[in-house]
Amino acid sequence: MKKTGIRMKYYLAPMMGYTDCYLRNLAENLYGNDIQTFSEMIVDKAIIYNESKTIGKHFLDNNKSAIQIAGSEPQEIKQAIKILNNIDIINHVNFNLGCPSSRVQENKLGLALTKEPELVADCLEALVKFKKEISVKCRLGLGLEEDKKYIDNYLSLFTKMGIKTVFVHCRNGILDLGTKQNRIIPKINYNLFLECQKNHPDLNLIPNGEINNIETINYLIKQKISNLMIGRQFSKDILFIEKIGLYDLKNKKISVLKFLSDIKLHKFPNINLIKKSIFTLLNNLTSSKSLRKDISNIQNLELLSSYFEETEIWT
Repeated sequence: MKKTGIRMKYYLAPMMGYTDCYLRNLAENLYGNDIQTFSEMIVDKAIIYNESKTIGKHFLDNNKSAIQIAGSEPQEIKQAIKILNNIDIINHVNFNLGCPSSRVQENKLGLALTKEPELVADCLEALVKFKKEISVKCRLGLGLEEDKKYIDNYLSLFTKMGIKTVFVHCRNGILDLGTKQNRIIPKINYNLFLECQKNHPDLNLIPNGEINNIETINYLIKQKISNLMIGRQFSKDILFIEKIGLYDLKNKKISVLKFLSDIKLHKFPNINLIKKSIFTLLNNLTSSKSLRKDISNIQNLELLSSYFEETEIWT
């Protein structure tokens, strides 16, 4: 149940090593239609050359998540999109133009691709062949200094391509820095994001980056922003929007049991990753340490389900 006076929509940001199908399904069972989740970034080649295992590993049969893809060869993106068009459970493709990691840079993916605007345009030409929903995730700039021309040119390109929804990480990306440093050194710039909204009113721009406390969220709400992409705070504490008073979850136990029931149908279950997702439910509980110890010792889904049926965690 929402507790703000406006209708809020939350987006679980794609994060390598975090937004696997388990965390995404848990979030969906907790928040229903008030959240949209995104897969970890998947390179187009994985879809082209190993479709069955890639889709089977990253998605459940009742999937509600968007798939985030990356690529830099327009023909390969086109091939991947052709495959995705024939997979019923994929209804939304997001294209990564923001990841600054060194491994991604080596293949001219993510943020590195944006050094070549003409190539980006060719890649987007292939992306828009997807028959359902499409979106892009990008950054405000490339390099340390504010660059209004960079983001303005790309937002204009997205508009030209007919891409309406853009998730904007509200800080620049720096290719010479590691992923962790890119979360610290380039400063958050919500003011430039708001300027972009004003200059591109036909686009649905959704902010991402350091949206991890009530003060920031209230500030954005005052700017008439009701759609928020949140990453690491959800990955640490999936219940944090309830804890800061933005949401009221009536029965967490039922949601968790439904999550575990869904996971039983997964083709490639991983009990350790399932427990990793569950641990995001336990932050700041007085019994957190003992609960983590109990759950760590459970080695199969049936016992895990029984534990949550029998244990009163939330009163």
